[in-house]
Amino acid sequence: MSNTNAEVEDVLATKQTVNEFLSRREVARLFGVSASTVTRWAQKGLLKTVRTPGGHYRFPADDARKAASRAAGGDLVRLD
Repeated sequence: MSNTNAEVEDVLATKQTVNEFLSRREVARLFGVSASTVTRWAQKGLLKTVRTPGGHYRFPADDARKAASRAAGGDLVRLD
């Protein structure tokens, strides 16, 4: 379930402000994986995350974009 560069650029272009957070589904689209995979990454500490009062995961947009661009570049790096 991989995304094309155009799909990743689309998600990046729609979320451009500083101090913004992405949802689990938005991060999943960036990486081309399922939302449950993003949850596992968050639980393992592979992605920076905050929890809402309702218990939902939110991901700092800048950190998620940087990790996605590293992953799309073929670099094998730890995402924390």
